[in-house]
Amino acid sequence: MNTNIQTPALPPRFRAILVDDEPTARVQLTNRLKFHPEIEIVGEAEDVTSAIDLVQTLKPDLIFLDIQMPKKNGFALLPELENLTPQPAVVFVTAYDEYAIRAFEANALDYLTKPVSAARLAKTILRLSKPPVAETSAPHPVAKAAARLGAEDLVLLRDKSLSMMVKIREITAIEAHGDYTRILLHEDKNLMMKQTLSRWESQLPAGLFIKVSRSLLLNTQSVSKIVKKNLLIWELHLQGTTEPIQLSNLERKRLRAAL
Repeated sequence: MNTNIQTPALPPRFRAILVDDEPTARVQLTNRLKFHPEIEIVGEAEDVTSAIDLVQTLKPDLIFLDIQMPKKNGFALLPELENLTPQPAVVFVTAYDEYAIRAFEANALDYLTKPVSAARLAKTILRLSKPPVAETSAPHPVAKAAARLGAEDLVLLRDKSLSMMVKIREITAIEAHGDYTRILLHEDKNLMMKQTLSRWESQLPAGLFIKVSRSLLLNTQSVSKIVKKNLLIWELHLQGTTEPIQLSNLERKRLRAAL
């Protein structure tokens, strides 16, 4: 008789602190986190000064950080984390969305807007639980998210001259150019990012995007019309863009099957 009893593996636990000047906001987030046993709340602070003391004493793995607080905003806490090894992950939780670019440029794990929904928080916890594969270049927020992104999720896009926050559904198409990808947006906006098409494919919502060729991911909701140019070539017109994309007969069939 085998008397060895295997104990079920417990999920990894992350020690977290909440930093927010509004007690109600801390209570609401605490209630949400009760459904995530992998998160252990070890402390709370109502301002940056108190948070600094907590961080130095408790050395948390994770900080849920408000931005607009009296005396100092949440970004003032970040320099205090630089000498910690390892540095805690930071999730900004705020009622304002205009700080999103700055937050991601500071390598925040995520950026949540109040009120935080249970589904959105679950995605954040999943990102924490599944660390990204290391890359040689500084990762963009979309590159370091382990879970698939949703259509309404914000992502930071940036190239050498431009940084912008967009919702995933606002991306009309993504073209491969070696290790880079060209991101097509509405109003004929586009930019080039150092991120492979395969990485995009693994993280974009599968029901929204389709890979019609080795070099093209397409937002199916952005399709305006498909026009036959000749016996071999079709022109794909996307909403919000004036430049058509050329498709072969096979690529057109793949696209039509997905629409």
